[in-house]
Amino acid sequence: MKTILVGVDFTKSSENTINYAIEVAKQSHSKILLFHALTAPLIHTTSGLVFLDNDNFRKDAEKEMQNLLSHLSKKHPILKFGIEITYDGIKERVNKLAKNRKINLLILGLETKSKIQKLLGSTTSLDLTGKIDCPIITVSEKYKKHSMKKMLIAIDNKETLKAGLSKRIHALVDLLKVKAEFVHIRTDNELDIRETHNRQIEVTTIKSKDFKTGITSYAKKTQADLIMLISNNYSSFHSLFIDSHSKKIILSSNIPAISVHK
Repeated sequence: MKTILVGVDFTKSSENTINYAIEVAKQSHSKILLFHALTAPLIHTTSGLVFLDNDNFRKDAEKEMQNLLSHLSKKHPILKFGIEITYDGIKERVNKLAKNRKINLLILGLETKSKIQKLLGSTTSLDLTGKIDCPIITVSEKYKKHSMKKMLIAIDNKETLKAGLSKRIHALVDLLKVKAEFVHIRTDNELDIRETHNRQIEVTTIKSKDFKTGITSYAKKTQADLIMLISNNYSSFHSLFIDSHSKKIILSSNIPAISVHK
């Protein structure tokens, strides 16, 4: 059985993400593993000392997760649920689970933010995009439809899809049981670049002033439920100064985005 890891932090965004993951699990016949990363609070004493109240904090978190597990198991008896609680960094823990083949997909929520917060802030899904060996679906807090019938796979015309990447993409399409369409957004500065896609893949080419406008408009036109983005393994320097396609879509898309690294 396939396993979907779902980030839980007990916010409204997290609740919406769980509801979305439940629909994905039903469609893909997968188990849901509820993931909570602990960050112990600092306790200041009158003497000025600082210590971590690890035991009580973990017990409270475990109780809350067990209550959530019990609630979801009763509400959705046909699904299998589990919990994962750790003090490890989420990137390290998710990578470990993925490498041990214990998870097949990670689903994270994205809270609604103002334009300035989107410009300056970071999110867990953005921090992980291109850095973990597992596909990531980012679900906006505003997205309540929770449907998955059609997926757009955004690809670049500068390179072919290598066999390994192509295999992972088609495995995801099979897992999610969606109708997939490969799409290339051709902007003005790319008109002189010769198409080099795999010949066996049919690609829809859309002309637009920029990638974000093109893919979001076409997603709306075709009533797509999900956009797949192929991300690079960016360095921290690159992430600071370059606003990638993945980042733009993750922060602004009205429908969920799934990122798969090359």
